[in-house]
Amino acid sequence: MASQRRRAVAVARLLRPAVLALGLALLVAACRVDTSVHVEVEDAGSGTVTVVFNADAVAVSRVPELAGGLIFDDAQAAGWAVEGPLFRADGGVQIRAVKRFESAGQLPQVLEELAGKEVIFTGVVLEQTRSFAETSYRFQAGIDPTPPLDDFSDDALAAIFEGQPFGRPLQDLIAEAGAPEDSLGFEFLLTLIDSDEAFDASAAASGVEGESEDGMVALSPEVDGSTAVWRFSYGDRPVTVNASTTVSDTLAPLWLNIARVAGAAFGAVLLGVGVARLVALLRAPRGRGRRATRRRRQRAAAREAEASRPRKRLLRLLVVDVHGVIVRPTDPREGLLLPVILGENPDIDPELIRDRHRMLVLGRLTAEEFWSDLGLGPIGRDVETRYLSSFKLVPGLHQFLDRVASRSLPVAAVGNQPREWGLRLRRMAELEDSVSSWLVSGDVGAVLPERSLFEATRRVMSVDLYDCLYLSSVPEYLDAASDMGMATGYFAASPEDVQETEHTLIRGYDDILRGRATGT
Repeated sequence: MASQRRRAVAVARLLRPAVLALGLALLVAACRVDTSVHVEVEDAGSGTVTVVFNADAVAVSRVPELAGGLIFDDAQAAGWAVEGPLFRADGGVQIRAVKRFESAGQLPQVLEELAGKEVIFTGVVLEQTRSFAETSYRFQAGIDPTPPLDDFSDDALAAIFEGQPFGRPLQDLIAEAGAPEDSLGFEFLLTLIDSDEAFDASAAASGVEGESEDGMVALSPEVDGSTAVWRFSYGDRPVTVNASTTVSDTLAPLWLNIARVAGAAFGAVLLGVGVARLVALLRAPRGRGRRATRRRRQRAAAREAEASRPRKRLLRLLVVDVHGVIVRPTDPREGLLLPVILGENPDIDPELIRDRHRMLVLGRLTAEEFWSDLGLGPIGRDVETRYLSSFKLVPGLHQFLDRVASRSLPVAAVGNQPREWGLRLRRMAELEDSVSSWLVSGDVGAVLPERSLFEATRRVMSVDLYDCLYLSSVPEYLDAASDMGMATGYFAASPEDVQETEHTLIRGYDDILRGRATGT
């Protein structure tokens, strides 16, 4: 019991507005305090948890601290971005706290920070299952809208408010104010991937009149698109909420059917050519047919080519540019970073952003110094996470890397990035196992198209650049790689990206897979 009480104190310090609102609701019978928890899950299994506290005008008039006397240092130190108190039109106030989770496994820990382990949320599960052309998501959690009030007893309140009116036993407050179910409201919202796909949500509570033979009764939430809402009052029974959805990739089946048709047509063409050549071979005199003549010419040409080059080129390493080949956009500074920062603070000089970003990718500034120089130090980490989460994987990347891995061909990534952002992006894209080397400008202090990144990759992978194939969406980078002896391919993920260049044009990963499948 003592350890539980110490934990209650720690939780109260993290979400001080919740404890204040709880004590207020019990003390003032006419007031209303509502708490809303919104979990938003994104397509990578990451997302945000948003907590909103609303106190009406009666609560504000009785406790002025709600309008400006609250301190959120502990919550911000724990990674929560807190806004408020914000004044509402009806005279009440609102307090809003937001925290991001980077993976499905982090969500239970974030929800635990709201009130403590197994106080409101229990058994939180968020699963992501991938299969061909679709990804399935499942969420489950137990919710107790009537947590034990002893967890916020007089010791915890006294430690926080230091003698304010709530630093006394909650039993006394309950006796004065009556039942709290008319004063305390709780709302749980779940957005399970913002899409147009089917979304199933339900809840079940035990011990309810009219329950089924298994002791559970179904509760229907309000569903709007891909968001489900469950509403409770203090005194309601614990429930278990469930939700699931499946996101389909409509392009994958289409490309599969196109590939099948193309394969059948190509097979028919090969069969026809083979039959024609067989007939011609049977009709020609021995040693004088077109096939024998062509073979003699090919052998002569091969001997001449072999004599004119130092050795045969062997494909021993595939080198890809991070921006344009692994993720979009190709120019993240102009196409993504500037809009994100200027959206946060339009008064920042774009040239200052460009200057500090160049120093950042060269490794001359840390990420913390970068955000501090732009005046975004307190929220820099959140802006950085929003920026990195906005990158989009180039379609077909993982299928292509699986095919390359099956042929035992190692893959190395290069790009203009600070080291910390490169490592985070690699983890978010789930490329730790499929990409052998990830060297960025922040590691070597030089940016593409300088030679340093290519040379560093050559040393790390112990391979001659003559035996490397480099893919990029920037012709200038390809020119530099070609001058160093590397084979090059201009990668255009979409028709709009195609530019005039002397390098071999590759129209996305489907083009590569088809070419390698036919031996070209």
